[in-house]
Amino acid sequence: MRAAVFHRPGEQLTIETVPEPTISDREMLVKVSHCGICGTDIHASKEGPFMAPPETIFGHEFTGEIVQIGAALENGEFALGDRVTSLPFIDDKTIGLGKISGAYSEYVKVGYDLVVKLPESLSNREGALVEPLAVGLHSVKMAGNIAGKTVLIIGAGPIGLTCAIWARFFGAAQIVISEMAEARLKMARDFGFNDFVDPTGDVDAEFIALTGGAPEVQFECVGATGLMQACILRAPKRGLIMGIGVCEHPDTITPLVAFGKELTIQWAVGYDKEDFEFTIAMMLQGRIDASAMVTDVISLSAVPEAFEALKSPSHQCKVLIDLDLE
Repeated sequence: MRAAVFHRPGEQLTIETVPEPTISDREMLVKVSHCGICGTDIHASKEGPFMAPPETIFGHEFTGEIVQIGAALENGEFALGDRVTSLPFIDDKTIGLGKISGAYSEYVKVGYDLVVKLPESLSNREGALVEPLAVGLHSVKMAGNIAGKTVLIIGAGPIGLTCAIWARFFGAAQIVISEMAEARLKMARDFGFNDFVDPTGDVDAEFIALTGGAPEVQFECVGATGLMQACILRAPKRGLIMGIGVCEHPDTITPLVAFGKELTIQWAVGYDKEDFEFTIAMMLQGRIDASAMVTDVISLSAVPEAFEALKSPSHQCKVLIDLDLE
């Protein structure tokens, strides 16, 4: 099969012919239709604690069609031709970030217990957005009851946007987004968000001017050093800070400030199967629609160049690989 392969930091991915994944009797093989390029993949291609091993095939936001079913799963709930997405895990190993090949390829294997069928009315392209939407859903759920609260979203990339979408869904009183990139500001406006602060300016004062007080809940979706301390300083008494962004470097906070305010700092990562199922249900009802996040749809052959561009994004939000394009 053809796949985009990572070799080492500083080098472009290469399109190569590699062996198809072999499945166990409790796994299934999926012919990939669409796969999103995720910020996690970009992180994993760089030097640092999250770097993927050489020869990794990235890709964990995917949809496709079942083409092979393990012997122990025959006569079960899945059939050849079923359109599916899946949580990207098999036996606690992550698909697309190491030993298990991901979906920047023509085929990917999945474990049956984390696979979710796509309803007929949901396209493969929409299905590839279930995973990033589930990240936002899980993050907002971890924040508890945010209904009626003021929310600051730091960063309007795909995950920041999905956090904002779900915060609105669950009844936040006011959502303010901190972002400087004009393309991402436009994207947020397309989703109906109109309150913004400039991260290069006085975020605290601008937020108070918009809402009348400090943010009761903050979603830090960037992962840069210094941002967690800024959230602590900005938070009101008994405020909540959600750590969503991936910070690869040691960072410094002043616990005494958080202690004095009785803050809650909660990190959230990933999702559960029920997050995928709830996301799909809300997409079917038309209550959640993230299709406007897709700024680019590319072929597998175009992945190396697009992947490099995403290391310093300009207009891009969510880039999807369409395996039928060539």
